[in-house]
Formats: sequence, C-alpha cells, structure tokens
Amino acid sequence: MDNNNNNNNNEHECPGGEYEYFGNSRSQGDYDRPRKRVSRETLRKRQFGALCVIALIVLILIIIMAKACTKDNPKKGGDTKPPASVSTTSGTGTASDGSLTTSATTTTVPTVSAGPNDSGFLLDKYTLYIPVGGTDYAYVTAYPNGSSEADEVWTSSDPSIATIDNRGFVTGVRDGECYVTLSTAKDLTKEVMIKVIIGTGVASTDTASGTVTGTDTGSGTGLNTATPQQNTTTAEPQQLAEAPAPPKINIEGAHYEGDVLIVNKSYPIPASYDPGGLESTTYTWFTKLSADAAKAGLNIYLSSGYRSYSYQSQIYDNYTSIYGQATADTFSARPGHSEHQTGLAIDVNTIDDSFAGTPEAIWLEEHCWEYGFILRYPKGKESITGYKYEPWHIRYVGSEVSKKVHDMNGITLEELYNLDSQYN
Repeated sequence: MDNNNNNNNNEHECPGGEYEYFGNSRSQGDYDRPRKRVSRETLRKRQFGALCVIALIVLILIIIMAKACTKDNPKKGGDTKPPASVSTTSGTGTASDGSLTTSATTTTVPTVSAGPNDSGFLLDKYTLYIPVGGTDYAYVTAYPNGSSEADEVWTSSDPSIATIDNRGFVTGVRDGECYVTLSTAKDLTKEVMIKVIIGTGVASTDTASGTVTGTDTGSGTGLNTATPQQNTTTAEPQQLAEAPAPPKINIEGAHYEGDVLIVNKSYPIPASYDPGGLESTTYTWFTKLSADAAKAGLNIYLSSGYRSYSYQSQIYDNYTSIYGQATADTFSARPGHSEHQTGLAIDVNTIDDSFAGTPEAIWLEEHCWEYGFILRYPKGKESITGYKYEPWHIRYVGSEVSKKVHDMNGITLEELYNLDSQYN
C-alpha cells in the first residue's frame, strides 16, 4: 500500500471534483475554495437590479418629503371653480365700512377696505362668515412678484373676536367683526385685508353710507336677524313659511322668466349691474337653511356669495391663462355671465369635488328647495347648463319656483324655461 498517495495532506477527492480535508495539517484559512465565475450578463442584471432598488428608495424619500411639506397646508392648490366675494353681513359692497349701529348699542368699525387692490395678492374671497368656534380661510390665488406662500404674514385686528395662525386659518372667538391682514415678509407694505364676521344673523345695509342697522337680540354686535326669533319650549319642528321671490332689478339687458332672473352663457347680466353684495332675502333664507341643517347635526355654512364683474374678470382671466379657455369655460363663468354677480347665488362649505357625497351635500340637495333655493348645476346636466357638476352652488329663486323644480325631479332653469346656455 502506498501511504504517500493515500495520506498526502490527508486529502480526499469528493465527487464533482471538490476536495475535503480530514486532518489538521491545514487550517481552514489555508484552503482556497474554487469560486464559480460570474458571466458578464449576470453581472449586468445584478447591477441593474441594484440601480432599480436605489431609484425606488429615492422615489419613496421624495414622496415622503413632499407629503410632509404639504399635509399641513390644505388651503393651497386644487382645481375648483373660484369662490365669490361676500362684502358685508347682508351683502353690501366691498367699499369701506362705516358705523355699525344697532337699537341697543353703536360700534364703530375701522374705516378700511377689504377687497382686491394693487398689492399683488389675489384671494378667492374677501369676507369670511364664521360661527363661534368655527374655522375658515381665504385661498390665495396669486402673490406679489418675488413672494410665495413661505413669505405669508397674517395678523388679526382683534384677536378677541377672531384669531389667525401662520397658515391663514381664521377661528371665531366671539360674536363681532374684525379684519385679518395678509402681507409678505419681503415687503410689509404690500398687503390685502379680509373682513371677518363672527356669529349669525342678518342686517339691513345702506350701501351708500356703509351704515349697518340691525335689531339687537342681546349680543350687542348688530349681527342679528331683523326679526328676533322667539324662544320656544317645544321640540316640534315649525312649518316654514314660503320663501318670497327675490326682488326684481330694473336694468336694461337683464333677462327674466317670470320672477326669475336668468344668468348663464346665453344670457349675461350687464357689467354696470352691481348690487354690492349678497341680496338680503337670499341671506335671510340661507340662515334658516343653515340653522335647520344644524338641528340635524350638519354644518352648512356660507363660503362665498357676491362677486363683482371686475373680480370675475380677474378670476376668469387667471384660469384661462392656466388651463386655456375651453377648459376654463367648463367651471368658470366669463365676466357678466356669473350668477354670483346677481347676489342671488351662494357657494357653501368646501368649494371643490370633495364636498360631493358628504352628509351636508346630500341634505342640501334634498332640502334646499324648502328654503327657496335650487341646486343650480346638478349632476348629469353639464351639457344643458354649460358647467360641471357643482354640489356646493345653490341659487335663490323663491319657494314657488324651487318647489316646481323639485317636483320635476330637479330640472334646471334651462329645461324649465326652454333656454340655451351657450356663448355666442
């Protein structure tokens, strides 16, 4: 027997050509196990896979960072029909405000102007109606040159009435009126003011003098209904009186069907018509609607109402420059063709598609007719009205017409009066 051949280095050849050691003459580190060679194609696949993983990680990080930057600021962005600007408690103009007078007290409101100016700021509304404890905001659609959202500086003229955070969210503290101011940190002289009305109620306004007169029911603010509501000890719902038709306007070029003022793509309202704010009967009946919705546990609030011809022109031109005229025409009215100019239209709550399907939207569609309102741009009627579905947009027409529309399964004014809605 040849011991040198059988025991040399205590090696044994295993099947497949690999070697196995049985002795201690070599340490484990002395043995270099043969390595399998990797082809170039396999190497390329591995490199490509690694790059894909790295790219995926980077993408995830970017998404996380983007969400972190935007999640706390929901007021910026969104492709919606811009809200209107409501001028005063009863819908008076955006001109300077005078003395606020009630039968019990007289409060002097600072003589300031809330509304568009040459500061470079452009907002979707310049008046906020907020209940005590509620929150609302004005959406900033344009900034002065060189400024951005990061440069916003918000202040309140009276924090005891309304507070405002650094993102522009206004919270009602107590009944009253004040102003919030938006300026830019890069130039504090560039500013725009927003009128804030905290509480509920209706007042009659002299649009010439700017004096607001109302019946004081105990709050001392003048923000009360002209007819004080009676206290009641019964929980039974009261029968609503019929909402009257809105007063007719006497101006050449206005198109009426009976008592209904028609404003759409075919029938404009003259540029010279300027009610200065939300029509008082419209606001009175909206207040009733909102109060009854609250009894059902719902919060339906006025986000915007009156919009002037000039402001509508700014809004429409802005959307046309962004989306083009064809697309803008599906959700934004051309100046002179907006119902908001009449002071008879109201946008409620969140003015975008997220409002659709909410309990408030469902209740509004089912009950607004009881208060003299109609859903002006219903779903499925886009080719008739000329506008996209807007569950937040209601129009005051009075009970006689609103009941007729309801009984006819929510038809549009165009269908009711056999009218077109197309730009010439």
